Amino acid sequence: MSQPLPQDFAPFQPASPPPPMRKRSGAVTVVAVMVLLLAILVILNESLLKIKAVMVSGNVRISGEEVILAAGLDRPVSYFSVNEKKIAQGIESNRYLKFVGLEKFFPDRLTLYVEERQPMVQVQEMGADYFLADDGMVLERKGRDEKQAPAGINLDAMIVVTGLKPKEMRVGRFMIAGSTAHMEAYVQLLDELEQQRFSSEISELNVTNPESLYLVTRDGYTAHLGDLSELRAKIGTVRAVVYRLREMGKVGGRLEASIPGEVIYTPASP
Repeated sequence: MSQPLPQDFAPFQPASPPPPMRKRSGAVTVVAVMVLLLAILVILNESLLKIKAVMVSGNVRISGEEVILAAGLDRPVSYFSVNEKKIAQGIESNRYLKFVGLEKFFPDRLTLYVEERQPMVQVQEMGADYFLADDGMVLERKGRDEKQAPAGINLDAMIVVTGLKPKEMRVGRFMIAGSTAHMEAYVQLLDELEQQRFSSEISELNVTNPESLYLVTRDGYTAHLGDLSELRAKIGTVRAVVYRLREMGKVGGRLEASIPGEVIYTPASP
């Protein structure tokens, strides 16, 4: 016979499990680590990672100190905030310098690579003489009333270029030639003469007609090159023939060299 249950009796119930712990999001962890790393980098950047040594390569007459000053690297600069574009603009504010590139060496060294422009060309315009580099940068000017050439200019070593019909000549700026074709003839001729180490033997280039180019050597040989096609072969052939004519005792004359690999020589009139 069943007995009545006590009033305070309650059936057994298992305890409820504790609520699950909320796991930290993986994305939050990654962000926290990145923030920490960024903070470390900022601290290192501001306190330790400064450019302490700057080397200059490619300068000849211009001192490394002058290049560094133009580049804006004469004061502390953060390794990570080196601005190549700004450095290039600073270096090329000196008309005699060309910026080639830079190389950083962790954690505190940097090398600047430059080239120096050399006065090679003399152009007469509006009664003044302008002295240019092979890329068309106007380096110096000599007015008609000035008796001496600017410092560093050897008039006897200049190549006189005629026929450019320049639209603008300003010291510290690139020459604006009469046309794109004239500028192309100027640059390509000088570049090829330099590569073949023949520029020092040339006294004049005539680019009046870019389809009919002439060069004149310092000892009186005039070579007709035609247009700019196959320029390397044409100048190489002229160079070889001129050396041979000199060996033979010939002095001056005309060389028809508009066909690559061929030269027709006409001696100078007696």
